[in-house]
Amino acid sequence: MIIINTRRRILFFIALIAAVVFVCAAVSAAPDNEAKPGAAAEKKADDKDAEPQLSVEQKGSYVYWFTYVDADGVSQSTLPERFKGKTTEIDAEELGEKYSQAKICVMDKATGNLAIADFVSGKNIDLPADEFQYIRTVRLRVVAEDGKPIESAIVRISDGMSEKHSAVVTPADEGVATFANVATGEITVKVEAENLRKTINSDITISDKRDTPNFEQDIKVSGDVNTLAIEEDSPQAAPKKPDKKESSWVSILQAVSGLIMLVVAIAVIVIVLKAKGITGKSALKSFGVELPTEQTDYDAPATSSTPEVDPNVCQFCGQRKDASGNCACSVTPGSPPVSGTSAAAAGVPRLVGSQGVYAGHIFEIAGHSTVLGRDAENPVALVNDTTASRRHATILQADGGYSIRDEGSSNGTFVNGARITVQPLSAGDEIQIGGTKFRFEI
Repeated sequence: MIIINTRRRILFFIALIAAVVFVCAAVSAAPDNEAKPGAAAEKKADDKDAEPQLSVEQKGSYVYWFTYVDADGVSQSTLPERFKGKTTEIDAEELGEKYSQAKICVMDKATGNLAIADFVSGKNIDLPADEFQYIRTVRLRVVAEDGKPIESAIVRISDGMSEKHSAVVTPADEGVATFANVATGEITVKVEAENLRKTINSDITISDKRDTPNFEQDIKVSGDVNTLAIEEDSPQAAPKKPDKKESSWVSILQAVSGLIMLVVAIAVIVIVLKAKGITGKSALKSFGVELPTEQTDYDAPATSSTPEVDPNVCQFCGQRKDASGNCACSVTPGSPPVSGTSAAAAGVPRLVGSQGVYAGHIFEIAGHSTVLGRDAENPVALVNDTTASRRHATILQADGGYSIRDEGSSNGTFVNGARITVQPLSAGDEIQIGGTKFRFEI
């Protein structure tokens, strides 16, 4: 009995030990099974932390994008991404798995300046403030010495980082050479064109602090280069405002409305005055305005205000006609003056208007120098002849004779139909000053 009980106890302890070992094995196996999801999550977190970071020195608003060469050898660019602050994760998924020559471009929206750096997958990028030294677009307008844009050329520049750039100018570019991603600082410019002698503005400076994001400047060259004609009335030279027509119609409507309101106001005033029995004369008298009295003496004989004209006296020169009906106005070029009653005026040179604005007018020539022109201070003032210059010509007396000298007039001085600079005068010569012809008489 005792032996049987002992065996049972031994078997019980063996079974108990086996159960404990089984439970321990099960417990140790459970953490191993649960460790797999935890490890995956930790790996995923590590992968997330492994995303490259883009950091800038100054807090602000930025835009970044990539330029690269894809698997087919074609240059590509990614869609720009925006971020604010100083740090962001770099999203490089658009680059794909196979690419080369990748660069990241970061633009400061406040200044328009650009930073360019090489991109290596998985590596962080730190950009200090002095790295933002590139400008996105530079436009150089090549012009000749007369200001006209050059027709065709090659423009080469060396930027602030000594990087070389070149651009071709065609007639469609209107003289403008466009460059991208140019480092600021001292820029050397060289223009190559047919018959070009020299690039005048060969050294320019692009500041990293500008009023506009991009940079534009004229580059002047010398030489017999081919240029483009400048059309002053072209849409580019004088852009038409879109609201000009609309504003004109508005102005017309406002003017018409104002006239209608003025007419209505006058009509109302007239009606009110008539209703009150007030006339215009009574209103003016009430303000102290004296009106002229009406002429009531109708029996008085009417008198003519036109003086009687003597048919024997010329109404133009004022001289009495001879038996043939001729006077000073009838003298032909080079013929002697009319005798008889004109003898009283003999020896006194004068100009008799025969045609034009001053036809019939007589101007005496006094002194050794008499100026003719439109200026009212001239001895012979032709103020009503707009085609005469202010100091048109001068009649000179010397050595017992007379001559006329043009004073650089716009329309010239003519003697007997020929334009002159200096010309001796004879009695009867025909002188044209502006739009008036005169007969020179002595």
